[in-house]
Amino acid sequence: MKTKYKLLFTICIWFLGFLGIQGQNVSTEEKIKILEKEIEQLKEKKATKQYRSFQGLGPAASGVYYVDDGLSWGGYGEIKYKNYKTPYRADFADVHRLILYAGYKFNDWIIFNSETEYEHAGIEIKKITFCEDVVAGNCKKKTEKIQQGEVYTEFAYVDFLFSDAFQIAAGLQLIPVGITNIYHEPTTFFTVERPYTESVIIPSTWRDIGIMAHGKLFNDLLLYKIGVFNGLDATSFSEEQWIRGGRQKGSKVKAQDLAYVAAVDVYPIEGLTIGGSYYIGGSGHKDVEKVDVLSRIDWNFVIPGSDDVSKNLRSYVEKSYKNSRKINPLIHLAEGHIKFEKDAFYFQSLLARGWIKEDEVRALNSLTNKNIGSTVEGAYFNVGYDVAKIFRWNKKLVLFYQNEYINTQKRTLRDGAKIYFEKEIANNSGGLLKTTYTDNSMPNSISSTEVKSVYSQLGIVGAPNPVNDRRIQTVGLAFYPHPNVSIKLDYEDWSSKSKYYQDSDFYNQSNNNIDVVNLAITFIF
Repeated sequence: MKTKYKLLFTICIWFLGFLGIQGQNVSTEEKIKILEKEIEQLKEKKATKQYRSFQGLGPAASGVYYVDDGLSWGGYGEIKYKNYKTPYRADFADVHRLILYAGYKFNDWIIFNSETEYEHAGIEIKKITFCEDVVAGNCKKKTEKIQQGEVYTEFAYVDFLFSDAFQIAAGLQLIPVGITNIYHEPTTFFTVERPYTESVIIPSTWRDIGIMAHGKLFNDLLLYKIGVFNGLDATSFSEEQWIRGGRQKGSKVKAQDLAYVAAVDVYPIEGLTIGGSYYIGGSGHKDVEKVDVLSRIDWNFVIPGSDDVSKNLRSYVEKSYKNSRKINPLIHLAEGHIKFEKDAFYFQSLLARGWIKEDEVRALNSLTNKNIGSTVEGAYFNVGYDVAKIFRWNKKLVLFYQNEYINTQKRTLRDGAKIYFEKEIANNSGGLLKTTYTDNSMPNSISSTEVKSVYSQLGIVGAPNPVNDRRIQTVGLAFYPHPNVSIKLDYEDWSSKSKYYQDSDFYNQSNNNIDVVNLAITFIF
C-alpha cells in the first residue's frame, strides 16, 4: 500500500513539472506539502466507509447511499453449527449465507443497489434414490436429482432520490413488512437464527418486483413506504409455513395479480422506533378455482353422448365454465413492532397476524390438498444487555433472552356443515351434480409423508395440527470483537401444543419439540 502511494506521489510531481508549474512563485517544499495533504485526504476518503442504515436497510446494504459517486461494494456472511438435543436427529454445520452487495451511484439522485445471495455454499446437484412405493413387499425405487444450495438475486433496483420526502424505487425489492425482512444483516440481531415469526408468518427474506414510494417527513420523525408488487403464488402455500413457499423471488414471476403494501416507522425520541405495516395481495394468477356445490356438475349429464362432436363440445363448455370460476385469494398480513436502544439496554418486539377468507381457503385447500391456515399469528420479544459496559471493556458482549410464539393454523377452514349440505343437494339433484365428488378442501391436518397426529387418527379432517402451534424460548450471548463481526451462542427451547406420542422425536424428527444449541460467526463488510 505504501508503494502505491509513493508511486502516486511521484506521478503527481512529474505531472506538475510537465505543466510547468515549477516556474510559478511557489517553492518546491510548499508543493510537496500540498501534494502530501491531498494524498492523505484520498487515503482517508478511501479508508472510511460508513456503516449506518438508510431508511431501514442494513448498514452494509446502505453503503452505496453514502459514497460520493461510482461503485460501492459490501456484503455479509453467516456460518453456523446446530446441535440437536435428541439422539434421533443428526447435528450439522452450514455456510448458511454469503452475501455480496454491489451498488452504483450515477449522481446525487440516481442510485442502483443490489444483493446477490449464496446459500448453503452455492450450487451442487446430487442424485438420490429412494423408495417411492412398496408393491407386494418390494421397494419401487426412484432416482431424482436434487439441488443443494442456491444462488439468488435478493434485490436489484434503481432508486430515484427526488427529495428527502419523496423517492421512488423500481425493480426487485424487499417487501417492507416487519423489522428483519429489511434489516436482516446478522450483526444487527443477537440470536443465531432470525426470529421465527419473521421467517414463517412474515416470510423473510421476502422480495418481489414492483415500484415503491418512500421518504422521511417532519424532520426525519416519520419514515413511510408505499409499494405495488407482484403477488404471491398460492399453489405453494403450506400448513407449516403458510405463505412462505409462495414467494416468487423475482424469477419469471406470475404477475397476473398484484399486491399492495404500506409501512410506517416513527422515531418519537432518540433510540425508540414504533412502526407497523399492512400487506394485501392477490395470489391466484388464474390457477385457483372456486369450490362450491356447482363444482359437482356432471358434464356427461349436461351434454350426453359418446360421439366426437359431443365429446369436443363437452370439453369446451367444461373448460370455459371452469375458467369463468377462477378466483384471486387475497392474502392479508398486518404487523406492529417496537425497538428501543439506550446505552447498554436493548429491546425489540413484534406482533404479526395474517388471514385469508374462508371461501378462498377452501379453494386453496382443494388445489393444494393441504390444510392452509385461514388465520395465522406470531409474536416475540427480545431483551438484551451489553455487560461489557459494566466492566468498561472496549468490546460488546450482549446477554439476551427471546420469547416467541408462532401458529400457522390458529384457525383453519370450518366449512364442514356447508360441505355436508352440498352433498345432500347433490344426492337430490337427479344426476346433475356428482354424488361421489371428491372434495379436498378439508384435508387431514398432516400430510401423508409425516406421522399422523391424533386428530387425523380420529378422522377429524380439517382440524388444526397442534404441532404448528409453537413456542420458542432462546437464551444466549453475542460477542462483538469488532462492530462488524459477531460470535453468537444460544440455546433454543422448543415446544408445541401436541402431546401425542407419535409427535415425539422418536417417531417424528421434524417435529417442533426438539431443543437446539446454535453457534455462529457472522460478519458484515
